[in-house]
Amino acid sequence: MDENLLIYVFDPQDQLVYLRDVFKKKLPLSHALLARLKTQEKIHVNGMFAHTNYRLQPGDVVTVDLNLAETNPILPQDIPLEIVYQDADVMVINKPAGMAVHPVKAKAEGTLANAVTHYWQQQGRFCLFRPVNRLDKGTSGLVLVAQSQYAHQALFRQQKLGQIQRRYLAVVEGVVEKDQERIELPIGRSQPGSSVFRQVDAAGKPAVTHYTVIQRYPRHTLLSLRLETGRTHQIRVHLAHLGHPVCGDSVYGQASPLIARQALHAAWTSFLQPRTQTRLEFAVPLPPDIQHLLTLI
Repeated sequence: MDENLLIYVFDPQDQLVYLRDVFKKKLPLSHALLARLKTQEKIHVNGMFAHTNYRLQPGDVVTVDLNLAETNPILPQDIPLEIVYQDADVMVINKPAGMAVHPVKAKAEGTLANAVTHYWQQQGRFCLFRPVNRLDKGTSGLVLVAQSQYAHQALFRQQKLGQIQRRYLAVVEGVVEKDQERIELPIGRSQPGSSVFRQVDAAGKPAVTHYTVIQRYPRHTLLSLRLETGRTHQIRVHLAHLGHPVCGDSVYGQASPLIARQALHAAWTSFLQPRTQTRLEFAVPLPPDIQHLLTLI
């Protein structure tokens, strides 16, 4: 079976139901994606192109070809990738520290997007780079990448519903006293001229972070963190506000002679496979530089 095909078989409840309503209720597709599918004639019933005003009948088999023609503007580069998991819809990648997820105007090379684009082209795939979550350049760990517009909109919906879960590990400055805590502090943009990018701000967007102490050291603490929201730099801002900045965070704390970047790692993620709705979960260990840091503190 072609992995790019989305297949739906007639259900007795579908008698004379419009195809567009089936898409809305049974195969949730965004308006933008549905428009592209129609334009490129990717929707078929019993092997024949069908409009969305078609009424379903017994025995009908609906197929949607998700392999849409796309132009990827990102430069492909042969950069090693640690792919933790891959199927027709998603990739889970363990991003190293020091690699940006997506190019910016000043730097269009050496990013995860460049590496993934090259990997896809080697496989004969030409699709846009659609990360579901992003990590700061200095943060290591798991990044979820959708391999089609369909998968991206399905995962985006999961994210809005809180069905995508992520946990991080961080080494922070100081000894955290509470074993666990729920941090609920809004985050907004910093003031012009500030040395930080984000700050706790009563007028900012709601942000909730949960932490649990894993181990205390003489002057540091290893924390496990779970996000309810996904604001920019959320973990780093919240922990700095509590007086426990991430070790090595030169923006929200200070540089450390013990590690060359912030000691923050996206260690675990869980989500629903877009087509099967099977829950998947993945974990990666702490990278060598944070493991080494733990031997020094």
